[in-house]
Amino acid sequence: MFTQQNIKDIILDFEDKYPVDTWVVNGVHVWPYVRIKIYIHALVLMNKNGLTQSEILPNNESYNKQLLKKTSKVFLIFKAKIKLLLFFSNLKKKQIVFFGSHIHRVLYDDKYFNRFYDSMIDYHHLQNDVYMMEYQKIHDATYNKKAVIPLKEYLGYHKLLSKIKNKFKKEINVLSLNSYDIFYKELGKYNFNLSALGVSEKEITDWTNRLNLTNDFFDKFYKKVNPSKVIFLGYYGLDDIYSALLVANKLNIDTIDFQHGPQTNVHLAFAFWTKLPNKGFNTMPKTFWNWDKESKESIDEWANKTNTVKSKVVGQPYIAYWTSKLGKKEKREKQYIFYSLQTTPFNIEDLLTPKIVKLIHQNKYHWILRLHPRNNLNLEALDNFLGANNLKEKCTVQDAISSPLPEVLNNSMAHITNYSGCLIEARLLNVPTILINVVGKEMFNQYIDDKLVFYLDQNNEEFVENVGRKLEAFSKLSFKTKKTNVFNPIE
Repeated sequence: MFTQQNIKDIILDFEDKYPVDTWVVNGVHVWPYVRIKIYIHALVLMNKNGLTQSEILPNNESYNKQLLKKTSKVFLIFKAKIKLLLFFSNLKKKQIVFFGSHIHRVLYDDKYFNRFYDSMIDYHHLQNDVYMMEYQKIHDATYNKKAVIPLKEYLGYHKLLSKIKNKFKKEINVLSLNSYDIFYKELGKYNFNLSALGVSEKEITDWTNRLNLTNDFFDKFYKKVNPSKVIFLGYYGLDDIYSALLVANKLNIDTIDFQHGPQTNVHLAFAFWTKLPNKGFNTMPKTFWNWDKESKESIDEWANKTNTVKSKVVGQPYIAYWTSKLGKKEKREKQYIFYSLQTTPFNIEDLLTPKIVKLIHQNKYHWILRLHPRNNLNLEALDNFLGANNLKEKCTVQDAISSPLPEVLNNSMAHITNYSGCLIEARLLNVPTILINVVGKEMFNQYIDDKLVFYLDQNNEEFVENVGRKLEAFSKLSFKTKKTNVFNPIE
């Protein structure tokens, strides 16, 4: 049985015993990829949800495979060449290239608005200074759509042409994997599903070849656009993002990971990198922009040991953007309890346990049940559950797109969660949070101060009464919305 601490101990033991900082395949540092895959895989096993790792990380299906089902290959090749020619010829120089997804967007003034990037773009009038690389679906009503590039489409054309071009080339791989075979054998001693994990020598070699298939696309793109910064909302998980990151690092463009969720000291994509090259891994960003000092400290603990990796606190731009429009309207108008629901591995019964149902019934407040941006709950089943437990009058189910998170949080008396990153956003707004899951206690231990962040064990027999007392105490307090500046990414 894995725990967050146990997972960390296993990975740090690997870093201590093996020369992970020297593992390079075809010019690509592979340890960040391997380490994060192990971390995510172990989290899946910890939650015993039966999912494969591919269901947690984004899907890498190539666009051209879908196209080939619809049209002939000859026509598609011709189309791909024309599309790419027009694409590259129409590119203009921009200061920043942002990489993001539709899951980062919310509805704002009837447009799908990237809550992290567009908050800065709109506030500082940067619409003509940026490109937005969207790597999943594109909404029709997208804010600043002229700056949006459908990466999946154009990269799909490039992959098709590259595969044809390389079809008869002999693949020559250059590997520097001292002791990797011993490491891989040791992996088998743990409760890992090695076939699902996908980090054998052959599999990581194939991974680097997939990156090299798209490197030319990003090289040509960056040289034409000439950005000073390339910014990612999560640098890991997608092959195409790794490739974009790898090429930008090679061209000495400032590569930045912009915090989009919890970056606590147990999140091993961001914390406790104990062995890395002096100049950092070429498959990791060189700069990390953080919401708060605690997140920055998780980065600094290891980044300060390198010559190139740095971090800074820039705040949460969506919250800063929203509070900048408040004017004098600072007081909270309604007494809601904001309950941030989670996605995999939780189901409805995990989130609305008998104790939570009892808690909702026994207090006088209305509850907002906020769905996760990647919600996996069956909404009809959730509605039936609320009806069967007589909770419909006490609860409102709210998606993550239609209502601005800062507004709903700001109008809430308290935030309750298992371990959602909304904790940090609530804290930035001076909204108290109650953690109710031991994983949350482990993840956010550095935030628990019994002032704005509390932990109450749901397994405690007096849990309902303990939470009730906290909520009653919160109702007597007067919280003022904290305002912060919207960070300018060009500065």
